[in-house]
Amino acid sequence: MSAFLRRLASGVRVTWASSTAFATLGTATVTLLVLPLLSIAYDVLLGADLSAPDLVRTGYAAALVALASSVCAGVVGTVAADRNLGIFQEVHTRRRLDLAYWLAVAAVPALLAVLTGAAAIGAVFAFSPAHDVAVLGRVVALAPIAVVCGLLLGVGAAGIGVDLPDPYLGATVVGTFLPLLAGVIVPLSACPAWLRGLGALAPMSGTVSALDAGADVGALLARDLLVALAWAGAGLAATRHAVHRLRAGLRRDVI
Repeated sequence: MSAFLRRLASGVRVTWASSTAFATLGTATVTLLVLPLLSIAYDVLLGADLSAPDLVRTGYAAALVALASSVCAGVVGTVAADRNLGIFQEVHTRRRLDLAYWLAVAAVPALLAVLTGAAAIGAVFAFSPAHDVAVLGRVVALAPIAVVCGLLLGVGAAGIGVDLPDPYLGATVVGTFLPLLAGVIVPLSACPAWLRGLGALAPMSGTVSALDAGADVGALLARDLLVALAWAGAGLAATRHAVHRLRAGLRRDVI
């Protein structure tokens, strides 16, 4: 256990040192505050154009999905950088499943995403007309689920992308389609049946639905976590496939 904790702590220190989020004050401000708030504003304005029934709900849903997407993108970005440096290949050819590595690459993105999510959720509360503390409390309670889903989705996206010419592809797809499939702009209950079916395959659709009155919160969150675990399992399987290709001298990356 002590060796595992040492490896985990070492990995977190390396990930923190290589993070560019706090390179300058301007970078930190744009990364942690400006971009997330612009993303939420875009979702809310789009929801207004589509006559979404509750724009405050849209704002909170956008903040939760942005929290998960941010963790996912951070994990994918760290793994992609490790692949380009040869670190990922070195780690995963030595160990079949390196839990310390995955926790280490997720720790800093999760921390940064929590800071971003807190600012985003606070902004939605500040600009909402009702300033409903009960709804705010529900959103804050759902935030840890969003972080876990983002972490597991990041493992899946990183594992699938690490054997592709573009290792960032998974994060791009997640960031593009997750708000739609999770029912951020318009609740999934108001969407066509085929879109609701696709939403059931996307982590965060249950978490966003848990914002609605009368939702079966426990079942929705359990479904999200199971779906996220399935995506993480697919990513780990893809990682093993990439390792087998490396041992055979085959590579798909362009580096």
